[in-house]
Amino acid sequence: MKLLNYIACISALFMGFQLHAQQKEELTLEQLQALAKDYYPLLKQKQMYADIGSNKLKQLSTNFLPQINVAGQATYQSEVTEFSFPGSGSAGFKQKPDQYSIGIELKENIFDYGAVKTQKQIERESSEIQSQQVDIEYLKLKDKINQLYGNVCLQQENKKIMLLRMNELNAKRKKTQSAVDNGAALQSSFLVLESEYLSTQQKMEEINSNLNAWYKTLSIITNKTLDSTITFSYEKKEIILQSTVMRPEYRLYDLQSNSLKLKESMVFKNNLPKVFVFGRGYYGRPGYNFLNNEFRPYGIVGAGLSWNLTAYYTSSKETKNIRINNDIVANQKKIFDLNLQSTLVQQQEEIIKLDKMIAMDLKIVNAKTAIRKASSSQLDNGVITASDYIVDLNAENQAQFNLKLHEIQLIMTKQNYNTTLGY
Repeated sequence: MKLLNYIACISALFMGFQLHAQQKEELTLEQLQALAKDYYPLLKQKQMYADIGSNKLKQLSTNFLPQINVAGQATYQSEVTEFSFPGSGSAGFKQKPDQYSIGIELKENIFDYGAVKTQKQIERESSEIQSQQVDIEYLKLKDKINQLYGNVCLQQENKKIMLLRMNELNAKRKKTQSAVDNGAALQSSFLVLESEYLSTQQKMEEINSNLNAWYKTLSIITNKTLDSTITFSYEKKEIILQSTVMRPEYRLYDLQSNSLKLKESMVFKNNLPKVFVFGRGYYGRPGYNFLNNEFRPYGIVGAGLSWNLTAYYTSSKETKNIRINNDIVANQKKIFDLNLQSTLVQQQEEIIKLDKMIAMDLKIVNAKTAIRKASSSQLDNGVITASDYIVDLNAENQAQFNLKLHEIQLIMTKQNYNTTLGY
């Protein structure tokens, strides 16, 4: 009894392992998109762009600090200043021909008219623009995943139909072969069924080949090994159609427009006069008092003004070009909006059409199945030929495929509609 119980436990355990091995992993579209989002290298650039933007802002903050420059020189003059006082008995004065100076020069702008602040805003806009461009590329990736996912789901359903078809044909050809062996049917009837069975096997190979190609493509995108052991489940529950547009392109156009306006403001601010204070400290000779030939420290502090008037020669043209670019961005936004609305209208009409077609498909499948069952009985009784039966079987299979095709198309069209809106 103990041995029998032991064998029973081992058998149950083995069956459990076998059943677990037979179970296939299921993946939804949302799970595939999440895998792609976690792995896709492009999405990692968002953080890189944010880091670059942060570093540039820190760099711009240093513009508030004084400019520090270390300057030094050593010279030898062929002529120097010299003079004497007549009648004084003095040897007079002669400047040293070798002169030296080394020191630090400081300069700090008092007014920048908000130029640094504006430049910081431009850098923030630039970083956000790059981030939005990544989001736009991710939407393209989602569209590609949607397409691959829909293709896999459709071929999985087609494969199920082909398997049922093969089982049906296999049963019929065995029964017909038996009838041929007994002289109750012609060999040509068996050959019709046999050829159709082989054609169905050929279609199965084509389906498997397509599935393998799509699995490999998705494996590259998601970094997850995908093959025929993975089932792509499509939920038949109603997909809620969104109504609000969330496309990143709109945010991108707004950011580009704001950035151009800020650049126009920078052109104006850069042309304003610059007021600054400065200080210079040196060690050397002769210094500011050229009459003193001794090495010593000396310096100067003061305030100054600079105004680059030549910049006005080109600033008007630069401003005009910026405004034209802003008009181009506005026009691109209008074009995108028109194309988006056109796509959404087409998808809405497609959803309405597919709903109607599915309702008709259900009726067609029921009718074709009833006809095929009647033909199956008539073939068994020798009333019709195998070729007649194949015609009805093909019609039933095509109706079944059309139903699955339209069901999956409806789900994917709704999903694509939401993706088009930016979800």
